Amino acid sequence: MTASPYSPLSAGANTRRTRQVISDSTLGWAIVGASSMARRNVVPAIRNQPPLAEEDVRYPVSSSVVVGVFSRDAARARMFADQAFIPHAFVNLTDLIERQDVHCVYVGGHPRHHMQVTLAALVAGKHVLCETPMALSLEEATAMAHTAASAGLRLGVNYVRRADPAVQTMREMVVRREIGDVLGARVTNMTLLEPALQTWRLLPGGGGAVLHRVVHSVDLVRYLLRDEIASVYGRSTLQILSNVVEEDVTSQLEMRRTGRIVELRDSFLVPHNATRLEIFGSAGTLVANNCFVDEPDSELLLIQNQRQIEVPLEPSNPYVEAVRRFNQAVRDAGQPLAGSGDGVNNLTVSLAIQESAKLGRKLVIPSADRQVDDHSVI
Repeated sequence: MTASPYSPLSAGANTRRTRQVISDSTLGWAIVGASSMARRNVVPAIRNQPPLAEEDVRYPVSSSVVVGVFSRDAARARMFADQAFIPHAFVNLTDLIERQDVHCVYVGGHPRHHMQVTLAALVAGKHVLCETPMALSLEEATAMAHTAASAGLRLGVNYVRRADPAVQTMREMVVRREIGDVLGARVTNMTLLEPALQTWRLLPGGGGAVLHRVVHSVDLVRYLLRDEIASVYGRSTLQILSNVVEEDVTSQLEMRRTGRIVELRDSFLVPHNATRLEIFGSAGTLVANNCFVDEPDSELLLIQNQRQIEVPLEPSNPYVEAVRRFNQAVRDAGQPLAGSGDGVNNLTVSLAIQESAKLGRKLVIPSADRQVDDHSVI
């Protein structure tokens, strides 16, 4: 029997952080939106970056630090700062983003504020990493993208699932044609919306499965297949948690370059399910499990000749990788994991799926506006 080239990898040994110092090369970050996700994932990702090597410095230099946090609620801002050991808390956005030691702004919180905060940060001369969805309308998203491009500033959109180890390896294997010609794909992004999140995500003006699940599924389809989407057909039927926004969406996408069909199922309503990405090829099928969630760790399977083989993955933290790529882009040493053009294109397709579900018919997607697609990796 021929041995498989794939075998499990053991997790690397834990590394101990050494003392680091701050220099003029260190990027200072502002956190806008005192959310639990920002405290749990984004703040540690900013701090846990590989140090910079500089001459005549006794200790390694920190790549990036968190300068302050903003929230419209003073008590929430102060509590967030205390819990995350952040030196400054603000209720006036201008006071934070105009600080000289702030170079980058993470924009989180409710999507209805993304455009306003992003434009304010760009006007202040700061680079922006905006949470998903980028905006609530194409007009808002396009204005954000053009403003950043005109100012020569980086505007990244935090599609962090691109950095999942299973997704990264799957993309490389597709590029190397290890499964031959791509015949199609299927995305299953169905998990129960956590009770703690069943607030504004179930209300109009920023909530719904399209803006919080479908956009991520669409992004990974574009990223993995390196192709844009030509047409969509969406359906939304189940409504259990709310009767005012879509909670369960089934979509069919037609890819522009190949004409291949991709199926999506995105839902807030399924409590017992593992999220899954499948790419079907003429020489094999790739299946990535758990790549839309932080726990458990993702896994990648290669199916060939009725055999299922586990593909080894290099352990990594997607949030740390997303910030690393953004820091590099700010230093003109690379591109963000997802750029403003990706944000605009993903929103274009997702809103078309939403509209298709309302109209009950297929909709054609206009060709991507490459004028705003300044950092796309596709």
